[in-house]
Amino acid sequence: MDTMERDALIERLARMPSLLADAVAGLPAARWTCKPAPGSFSPVEHACHLRDLEAEGYQVRIRRLIEEDLPTLDEVDGSAWATERGYQAQSLREALADFTRHRQATLGLLADGLPRHAGRKGLFGGFGIVTLAGLAREIAAHDAGHLQELQALRLAG
Repeated sequence: MDTMERDALIERLARMPSLLADAVAGLPAARWTCKPAPGSFSPVEHACHLRDLEAEGYQVRIRRLIEEDLPTLDEVDGSAWATERGYQAQSLREALADFTRHRQATLGLLADGLPRHAGRKGLFGGFGIVTLAGLAREIAAHDAGHLQELQALRLAG
């Protein structure tokens, strides 16, 4: 991963908290728990999922890729977390604030780790081998998916 690609990726990841906040801005509180379709996430569930995945998924995976030789990285079941952790009853504002804080920590790990460890590999669940650079790209793609779902939710309402 060259410096320009790395910097652009870090910048893209750094924008996510504000993009997420913008995506839910203006939604009345009554819509924070509305799901556009069965099996989909409500706005509060999106925020809680992103918050928890950031802290308990991405940061753990990044640290393990940097510190261990070919670690096995665990997948998470976001739908199970939503139910088990009661996302629908949580505060959207608090989840957004916590996500922002966790994303800052992730950015610190990547800003330090990518220049030296971009090619470090791990075994990631059903996905096969992933590098630190590849994981960073996957985080950005995951972000984009959630933003698309939230935009669709806004347009539907």
